[in-house]
Amino acid sequence: MKKSFQLFLALIIVFVVSDRLIYYGLNTIDKSVFSGQVTGKANQFLQIKDSVDLLVFGSSRANHHVNNLFIDSSSFNMGVDATKIAYSAALISTLNKPNQYILVHIDQMRLFNNEYSGKDVLSLINLVNREENIKKLIHELFPEEIYLSKISNCYVYNGKALSVLKNYFFPKYDYQSYFGYDPLYPSIEQKKIFNELFQKRNESSYSLKTANTDLVNPVLDHLITIIQEKCKTNNSRLIFFTSPTLNKTNPSVRVKVKEYFLSKNIDYFDYSDFIDDSNLENWKDFSHLSSQGANLLSKELQLKLK
Repeated sequence: MKKSFQLFLALIIVFVVSDRLIYYGLNTIDKSVFSGQVTGKANQFLQIKDSVDLLVFGSSRANHHVNNLFIDSSSFNMGVDATKIAYSAALISTLNKPNQYILVHIDQMRLFNNEYSGKDVLSLINLVNREENIKKLIHELFPEEIYLSKISNCYVYNGKALSVLKNYFFPKYDYQSYFGYDPLYPSIEQKKIFNELFQKRNESSYSLKTANTDLVNPVLDHLITIIQEKCKTNNSRLIFFTSPTLNKTNPSVRVKVKEYFLSKNIDYFDYSDFIDDSNLENWKDFSHLSSQGANLLSKELQLKLK
């Protein structure tokens, strides 16, 4: 019995020591990674966030649709594929510079999606020991994740370690000349496929999308309030916007979204139908603009803001 206890204790000690050493190594490397969307882009954002005048947040439809340099040379596009409002809220909570322009993309249908829980914020869990505000938001939404990260420090790099190492040794780009915007340049083959899909589209793939607009997702509403309060504290101008899409939304939903932001006294720009299907060169697919289309939207934003 005594030997079993000693063995168990030894295993615990080995686990804790190994876990902390591996975490220390990964975290040290991670801090030097500034390329890639897994950790590098967020690291670059944290490095420059309080030195620029304009920041763009959101999913791929922010990342690929807003050429931020068209709007302001002192800017950074922090859009990241497959992220949503929680990811943006966590990063915005770290801002300190006053009088910035904060542009946040939102998909109109998502406002009424009651299944949304904010899990995209967990993409930033590797930063909980570096950024207290990010840790605070993750703890508020998913306290069990913080507890797990304390038991095993390496837990925060679950699914990230290979990307961190890859971008440390083989960075994807020179981050010093990178401003966050990733334009889409469809290949000839991609254009051909999209043209064929567009010609064959049916009512179900191109019909008006609708939703139950009786209740705004409470988690999303809370996150938007967090963003709003941070911008008020910094005296920054907050603007939510929806970028163009060929997947049309029911007009009643669009009205409800506008009413929601009006009720919260937040500026909202609806560009969902700003670019139509008359020129498919402006599109990569039904929901993403090509670089040509993105330039049209970015120039319009520039005029709108200035």
